[in-house]
Amino acid sequence: MTTSQQALFAILASGAVGSLAFGLSRLFVRGADKKLRARLTDNSIEDDPRRRKPAGQSLVQRIGTAAAQPFMPKQSEKISGLRKQLARAGVYSPHAVRVVTGFKLILLVGGILVGYGLGVLFGYGLLGFSLGGLFGYLAPLLWLKSRIKANQRELTLALPDALDLMVVCVEAGLTVDSAIQRVGEELNLSHPALSRELGLYALQTQIGLSRADALKNLALRTGNPSLQALAAMLVQAERFGTSIAQALRIQADTLRVSRQMAAEEMAAKASVKMSFPLVLFIFPATFIVLVGPAALTMMGSVLFQ
Repeated sequence: MTTSQQALFAILASGAVGSLAFGLSRLFVRGADKKLRARLTDNSIEDDPRRRKPAGQSLVQRIGTAAAQPFMPKQSEKISGLRKQLARAGVYSPHAVRVVTGFKLILLVGGILVGYGLGVLFGYGLLGFSLGGLFGYLAPLLWLKSRIKANQRELTLALPDALDLMVVCVEAGLTVDSAIQRVGEELNLSHPALSRELGLYALQTQIGLSRADALKNLALRTGNPSLQALAAMLVQAERFGTSIAQALRIQADTLRVSRQMAAEEMAAKASVKMSFPLVLFIFPATFIVLVGPAALTMMGSVLFQ
């Protein structure tokens, strides 16, 4: 096989594996969002998966379930840990654990093929084989960590606005559960992540779970510090009989102050972070521009002849 043929093989293999992974991931995420939106909207009865045909299982679920067998954890602790991470990322599909585990095998094989092809092309076949397989195996975990970080950030930024709406609803005469349900419906477009979590809280209270238990489940499910503080505050306010509206208003002000302090901290760190590119890139270029002409003039003088 010539060098040009090897390059063509590596390009085609990487393109095929990348397109397959991207398409399957988009189908998986889109299917999960549709299911959650259908459960939290008024059309949930019409779109209920239980009313569909048994053959409605998506292609991603079938591929992930089939590929998950070699890597499926045997211990229930590991499965529950992965399911907890998926919940903190906002993924509640019952097939999510198998799909993520199956993608380890799919991307492992794809990474080995692409890495080996590129390694052979540049003369490092074994190194490309190892790095491609390692990256393919770790890619689903890296995606999950990034999804958790993005979901946590979205929940934190959306909570102060939700608390303001809850204060208005409670002062208007709604109960806490009705206010949370109404706020979850109103935030469906602007803050879908928080709307999903509040919708799940409302579903748990509607099936008979107590408010304290539903709030504890909300805090444990999301793992968000702001929501954990809100749940603890609502439980204590209900236990001691304090004003819910006043407690929510104080909690919203506290979250805004915390967010402002975090922004000020990031702004203070910016000057320190900018010092490294200044020293490495900008100062040498400025030094060459300022000192370069003088140095060239001195080198052409009689002193250096």
